[in-house]
Formats: sequence, C-alpha cells, structure tokens
Amino acid sequence: MCMCARLTQQPDEIVWRWTADGVYTAKSAYNIQFQGIFTTFDGRTLWKAHAEGKHKFFTWLLLHSKLLTADKLMIRNWPCNPICSLCDQEFETALHLCFNCSYAKEVWHLVFNWAHLDPSSLLPDCDDIQTWWASVIQQHNSKKQRSVAAILMMSAWNIWNERNRRVFSNKFQQPVQVFGMIKAELLLRVVACGRPELSST
Repeated sequence: MCMCARLTQQPDEIVWRWTADGVYTAKSAYNIQFQGIFTTFDGRTLWKAHAEGKHKFFTWLLLHSKLLTADKLMIRNWPCNPICSLCDQEFETALHLCFNCSYAKEVWHLVFNWAHLDPSSLLPDCDDIQTWWASVIQQHNSKKQRSVAAILMMSAWNIWNERNRRVFSNKFQQPVQVFGMIKAELLLRVVACGRPELSST
C-alpha cells in the first residue's frame, strides 16, 4: 500500500477516518462494516432530475462513495497527493472534497443563496452524503424535486471539476467563478429544455 505523509513539527495524532471530526465512535465503526454491502438509498429523484446523464452518473458514484479521490487511489496503490487540492489542509475523501472542504462550503453557500434553498441544510459538517441529499430533496414538492436535484448534482459536479483542473491542469478558479459556471450551466439547461420551476429560483 502506498503511504503518503506530510512532515510537520506538530506531534503525531490518530484520526478516525469514518467520522467528520476524526474521533472514533462505536456507531461509526458499526456502520462502516456494512458500507458497500447494500443500499437503502432511493435514487428515483436522482435519475429523474433535470440534468444530463454525466451529472446523474457522477452523483450516483458520489452518493455511494465510489469517486476516485485520494483515499480510494491509495487503496489501489496509485500515486497521489493525499491532501485536498481545494483547501490544502485535510485528507481528500469524496465527503470532504464535495461538502466539508472550506472551499466547497463557500460554493454551496453561493448556490443556495442564488437558488433560494434553505441555508439551514448547509450543516457545519456533513457526515452522510445520502442522508444530506435526501433531507434537501424532501423539503420540496414532487414537481420541484427534479430541479433541486439538478442544482445539487451540477454543484457537486463543478466542485469535482475544479479539483480535477487543479490536479491535472494546474489551473485554479475562485469559489465565485465555480459558482458562475454552475449558474451558467443550470440556466443553459433552462433555455434548452424549458424548466420553469428551475428558472423561477
């Protein structure tokens, strides 16, 4: 297994990777043993969302912890930088990269304010992507759920793309620029497909 380390003057500390705060709990240990065995996730809103197939497939991978972030690359013994390329502070996992990273949080706040979504859904730290997804979707009636799902998946998709631009092209965008890309992509979808419930947000 490839071990990547960053040397500092700070004393070593043990971090439990299965909780947002890095502290071990019996509940997290119990839950992680079932990860990937089965799913109770209801993906109907995902597949019916007003978005392209690439967004839906990406979101399915994200919601099932299958993105090839540093934690997954290291398991496969592939060379990588284990630190998040967006904040340059924390170990890169899909959960951190798309939700708990300070950079990602700034993008989410811009998106939620623009789309008039409940900002209380933006928890200080997300510890379960599927639960968060379902809680945001269920705040809306069935007609608007498809548009809200599109907003969520295009936002996560563009955060992921920013990560890839930094890793593979050494190009950097500010959170407001990534938000601009999300907004442009959503509005282009409205023009192309005529989604009045999205254009009214």
